[in-house]
Amino acid sequence: MAWCWTRRKPGPSCARRDAEGRLFAAVSAQPRLFEFRMGERAPETHVVSASNRAAAELLTAWRAWPGGAMALTGPSGSGRTHLAHAWAAESGAEFTPASASAEQAAEAFHGPAGGRIVVDDADGARDDMALIRLLDLARWEGGAVLLIGRSDPARWPCATPDLTSRLAALPAARLEEPDETLLKVVLRRLCRERFIEMPDKTAFYLARHMERSFARAHALVEELDRTVTHGARPITVAQAKAALVRIAPEEAAP
Repeated sequence: MAWCWTRRKPGPSCARRDAEGRLFAAVSAQPRLFEFRMGERAPETHVVSASNRAAAELLTAWRAWPGGAMALTGPSGSGRTHLAHAWAAESGAEFTPASASAEQAAEAFHGPAGGRIVVDDADGARDDMALIRLLDLARWEGGAVLLIGRSDPARWPCATPDLTSRLAALPAARLEEPDETLLKVVLRRLCRERFIEMPDKTAFYLARHMERSFARAHALVEELDRTVTHGARPITVAQAKAALVRIAPEEAAP
């Protein structure tokens, strides 16, 4: 689950650039809200590496989010929802479905979570007026609304021009593909979920040779799961290399 704060390409509004600048400057002044630790996929644990530390710190600064809102984006398998659950567990936020109506969204905002709301799959099918209502409430009544999607919020399909402009101005932290350190952890975690043991030596070989992406990690572990005998010896470098040859032969270097 690798995340980083990304610089924008030319084009966003001045308001958005100013908002992101203020947020980035405010991070160091915020009290630490929660710690991510090495571990399994429980909400209170999350792996931090050099490639995702900045985004984790941005979530600890939720009190400084411009307008009380932030978007969290990233590729499939990058851990968007896992990170959101970790933040929700520590901040007291609640998840509201993207399909909620404006009235339901407002009710959730004024509920026990005290204005701290997470909307997963906010880039998919949804009620545009519900997002507008949440963004308005967060700005004018104080709150923290986290919207989760795959791509930059400026690219999310909208039927409402008002929401289009709001999303274009929304600060966003993007979860990037894993670095070598994180990829080793992801591979071993995916293996453990399938009761496959992957030693450090094997994870090191794969992280050095395979494409560094969550999609490739999932594909490789699925291939291992399909071909190895569960409960047998730990996965050897030779077995890992053979699996890599089957799915991406150009990556299986000596």
